Formats: sequence, C-alpha cells, structure tokens
Amino acid sequence: MEKLRISENGRYFIKEDGSPFVWLADTVWTMPQRMKWDDVIYLMEKRKSQGFTVLQMVALDPERDVEMRNPAGEKALFSDCLDEPNETYFKYLDWILDRAEEYGFYVLLLPVWGQLVVGDDWTGKTFPKTVTEENAFNYGKWIGNRYKDRNQIVWCLGGDRQPVHKGVDYKNVWRRMAEGLAKGLTGKAADAGVPSPVWEELLLTYHACHERGTGECSSLSYWEEKEPWIRFVMLQSGHGLIAKNYELVKREYNRSLVRPVWDGEPAYEDMPTAWPPTGDSFHDTWMVRKRAYWSLLAGSFGHTYGHSSVWCSISEKEQNIISRISWFQALDSKGSQQMKYLRDFMEATNIMTCVPCQEMIAQQDGSEEMDRHIQACRNPEGKFCCVYFPSGGSAALYLDRLALNENKAYLWWWNPRDGKFCEKGPKHMSVSEGPLKVCAPSEGAQEDWVLLVTSTATDAPIPERTYFSITKKEEGKSFDW
Repeated sequence: MEKLRISENGRYFIKEDGSPFVWLADTVWTMPQRMKWDDVIYLMEKRKSQGFTVLQMVALDPERDVEMRNPAGEKALFSDCLDEPNETYFKYLDWILDRAEEYGFYVLLLPVWGQLVVGDDWTGKTFPKTVTEENAFNYGKWIGNRYKDRNQIVWCLGGDRQPVHKGVDYKNVWRRMAEGLAKGLTGKAADAGVPSPVWEELLLTYHACHERGTGECSSLSYWEEKEPWIRFVMLQSGHGLIAKNYELVKREYNRSLVRPVWDGEPAYEDMPTAWPPTGDSFHDTWMVRKRAYWSLLAGSFGHTYGHSSVWCSISEKEQNIISRISWFQALDSKGSQQMKYLRDFMEATNIMTCVPCQEMIAQQDGSEEMDRHIQACRNPEGKFCCVYFPSGGSAALYLDRLALNENKAYLWWWNPRDGKFCEKGPKHMSVSEGPLKVCAPSEGAQEDWVLLVTSTATDAPIPERTYFSITKKEEGKSFDW
C-alpha cells in the first residue's frame, strides 16, 4: 500500500501521487483480542462495502480481558511482562494486518492501551503498571521494528488517558515509547523533545481521554505545543450530549503550529449518553451525523465512526446495558450505512482540502441552540461551498466568498440520512450584494441537510458509489468464539 504523508499546507493526509486521502475510520479497538479469523474477514468486507478506509485498533488492550489473550487463548505477554511478548499472539496480529492490507485498509495502531501505563480502569479497579519509563523504549523499538515495512500503519500512543493522570505525570513514559518507535521504524535515534527529520518520517499522534472536569480532550492536552513527535492531532469529543466538536476542531485548527486534526473518538452510535449509564438515553444516528459533519466542515482532515458494540466486539452472550446488540448485528446499523453516504460526500467534495468559512453565515435562526449550529466551509478556489444545517431551517449566506460566474449560484440540498438530493437539479439563483436567504427542505430534530452551492452548473455533485460488493453468503455465520 502507498505510504501516507502530510500535505504541504499541513492540513490533511495525501497519497504518494499527492492526491488527498479520504480518512473514514471504524473503531475496532479490541479486534486482535476478541475476533477470530472468519469474523475479522466478515467485518472487513462489510466495512469495505460501507466505504470505510481505516481501522483503529490496539495491539495490547486489557479493557475486556486483563490477560490480553487472543481468540485462541494465547496471552500477549509471558509473565505479564512487556519485555516478554508472546510470538504466537503477535503472529495473529500480523495476520489481521495482512488481511487489512488485502482489503485496502490503513490501520491506526496503538502499541498499548493507556490502562497499562496508569494502572487503573474506568470502574476504579487497579492493576500493576505494565508499561514504565524503564521498558517503554525497548517495547516501542521492538514493535516498530516488527512493522517497519508496513506502509499501511499510522501510529498512535496514549489510549484513552491523559499524559497527566490523577496528578501523576506519565509524559516521559510516552516519550520513551515514541523514541523506541522511531528507532524501530527508521533505525535512527531521535529525542522526543527535539525537532528532527526522523519525526518527519513518521505519522504519530496521541489518543487522550475526554476529561470531564476540564474538558481537555486533545493530543496536545498537557503537552508542549511544539512536542515534535506529535505529528497530527486527535480529539476525543467523547460520549456526552453537549460536546461542541466544531469548537474543539477550530481551536486546534487555529494553532500557530499547523497540524492535521480530526475527531478520532466522537459519540458512538447506541452508546449511553451518561456515565454511569442510566439505561434510558443512547446516542442515535443524528448525533453520529452531527459530530461528523460539524467536525469536517470545521477543518478536520477526516472522521472516525464508532458503535457501542463494535469497539469492544460484544458477542450475543455478552449483550448488556451498554452494548445492547452484538457486534455482528451492529455492522448493519443505520449509522453504519449513513457513514457510506458520508464517504460519498467526502469523496466528491475532497472536503479535507476545504477551509472553514463561518464568516459566510450572515445570520442563522436559533444560533444559540447547539442543535441548530450551522457549520460552513468552502473550496480554496471558491468553486463551491458546503453548509451543514443540523436541524434544517434557514440562514442568510454571503456568497461573495465564491468565485461566481455572472453572479449566478447553483444550490443543491443533499440529505445525509439517505444520501440523495432533494431535487434532480439545482436551484438557480442570481446573487446581488448582501446576504442570500436560503431555506432547507425541512426543519426540526433529526432533519439535517447539507447545502452545496456551486459556482457553475454541474451534474449531481455527490454521486452514489459502490466501494465493495459482498458476494459470500451470510447464512450460518458463527460468531461465538
């Protein structure tokens, strides 16, 4: 597979030919521990058909099994020691990465989950600290060397923990692991506190948690802004109801040191909206869509989707108040299908190359309400703009931000719920001085729309696409391992 790199303007990923990479990820953190081989293939084929391009997973994740065993019962570490990795366990991870490459997936890979560094989980249980400042470098070097020839891997440290956790500073643990990764991947030494061409060879970020007390949720939370090994920024806007991820993206987008940014863990579909869960409030597909379109139009280079049952590979026998259906059933969720429409949108617009353009919104009804927050961006050359209306309704727009031909604009209303346009052709508008009032086809909760305004007449600007056709029969599928 082609090795990805960061664009010259520092805003998004590009392929070897310079074309923008469409990052649409699924969250499958526990796949190496909890999915047997035929389930892995089934998930990859399903997600490929739905337009996903990236899988986010963890090499060592104790959240569902502190022994960190694969489906065959092989422990990841002998004697629970980071310096004694089990080759048989990692051969299965190798196999998963082989299959991901076969299906064209890039993998955001975390060498370890944060629990192994801080020694506690979110339920309050405590454990011996497996990863320390003394052993982090050698493990980073080992796993980096193991996968140094795999172009498909994008690296991520952290794992749902801030680098300063419950008053304890773990930053040097993560710095040592970053230095080890650099040595293993490139064969060259690098100091995590010093800019170096070595860091520029790598794609590496940090996965923080969403800290309830402070709202901190960025890769750069508690780090120096110029930390050279953090090459791009991951946000965890989290699973609460009031996270304004368009503001979170804007803050990172506007930093003096430009880095690509994206919401790498937004609200998961069918996830409880509060912790501890009450059992009566779950994130629906509207929340999933809002976080996606808000962040993309605010400047994200891509988007990550998650489902409450898929990230932890919940089997039928394990369904509970948090994960109400099996991962197998969840692959056909409504939100999963709507991510396919999102891929169509991203592919057609190259949205990652667009620039935020809130100044084109002269007025929006009910702008003080979060669910009515309208987000806008435009093509750098002014050929088109995109405006997301989370609750439909109306707004006044300054279209002089576009390179209009004879002051003519062409308006298309696109439905992110079904991937279709409201009408077969655009509405032609003559634009004079001042804002233009526009009104979505419907209004209210769940009635979100995307407005595309083009400077020239075109065919439907977001064609429906086929990314992969599943030909194997689903009958008789076994998913008890």
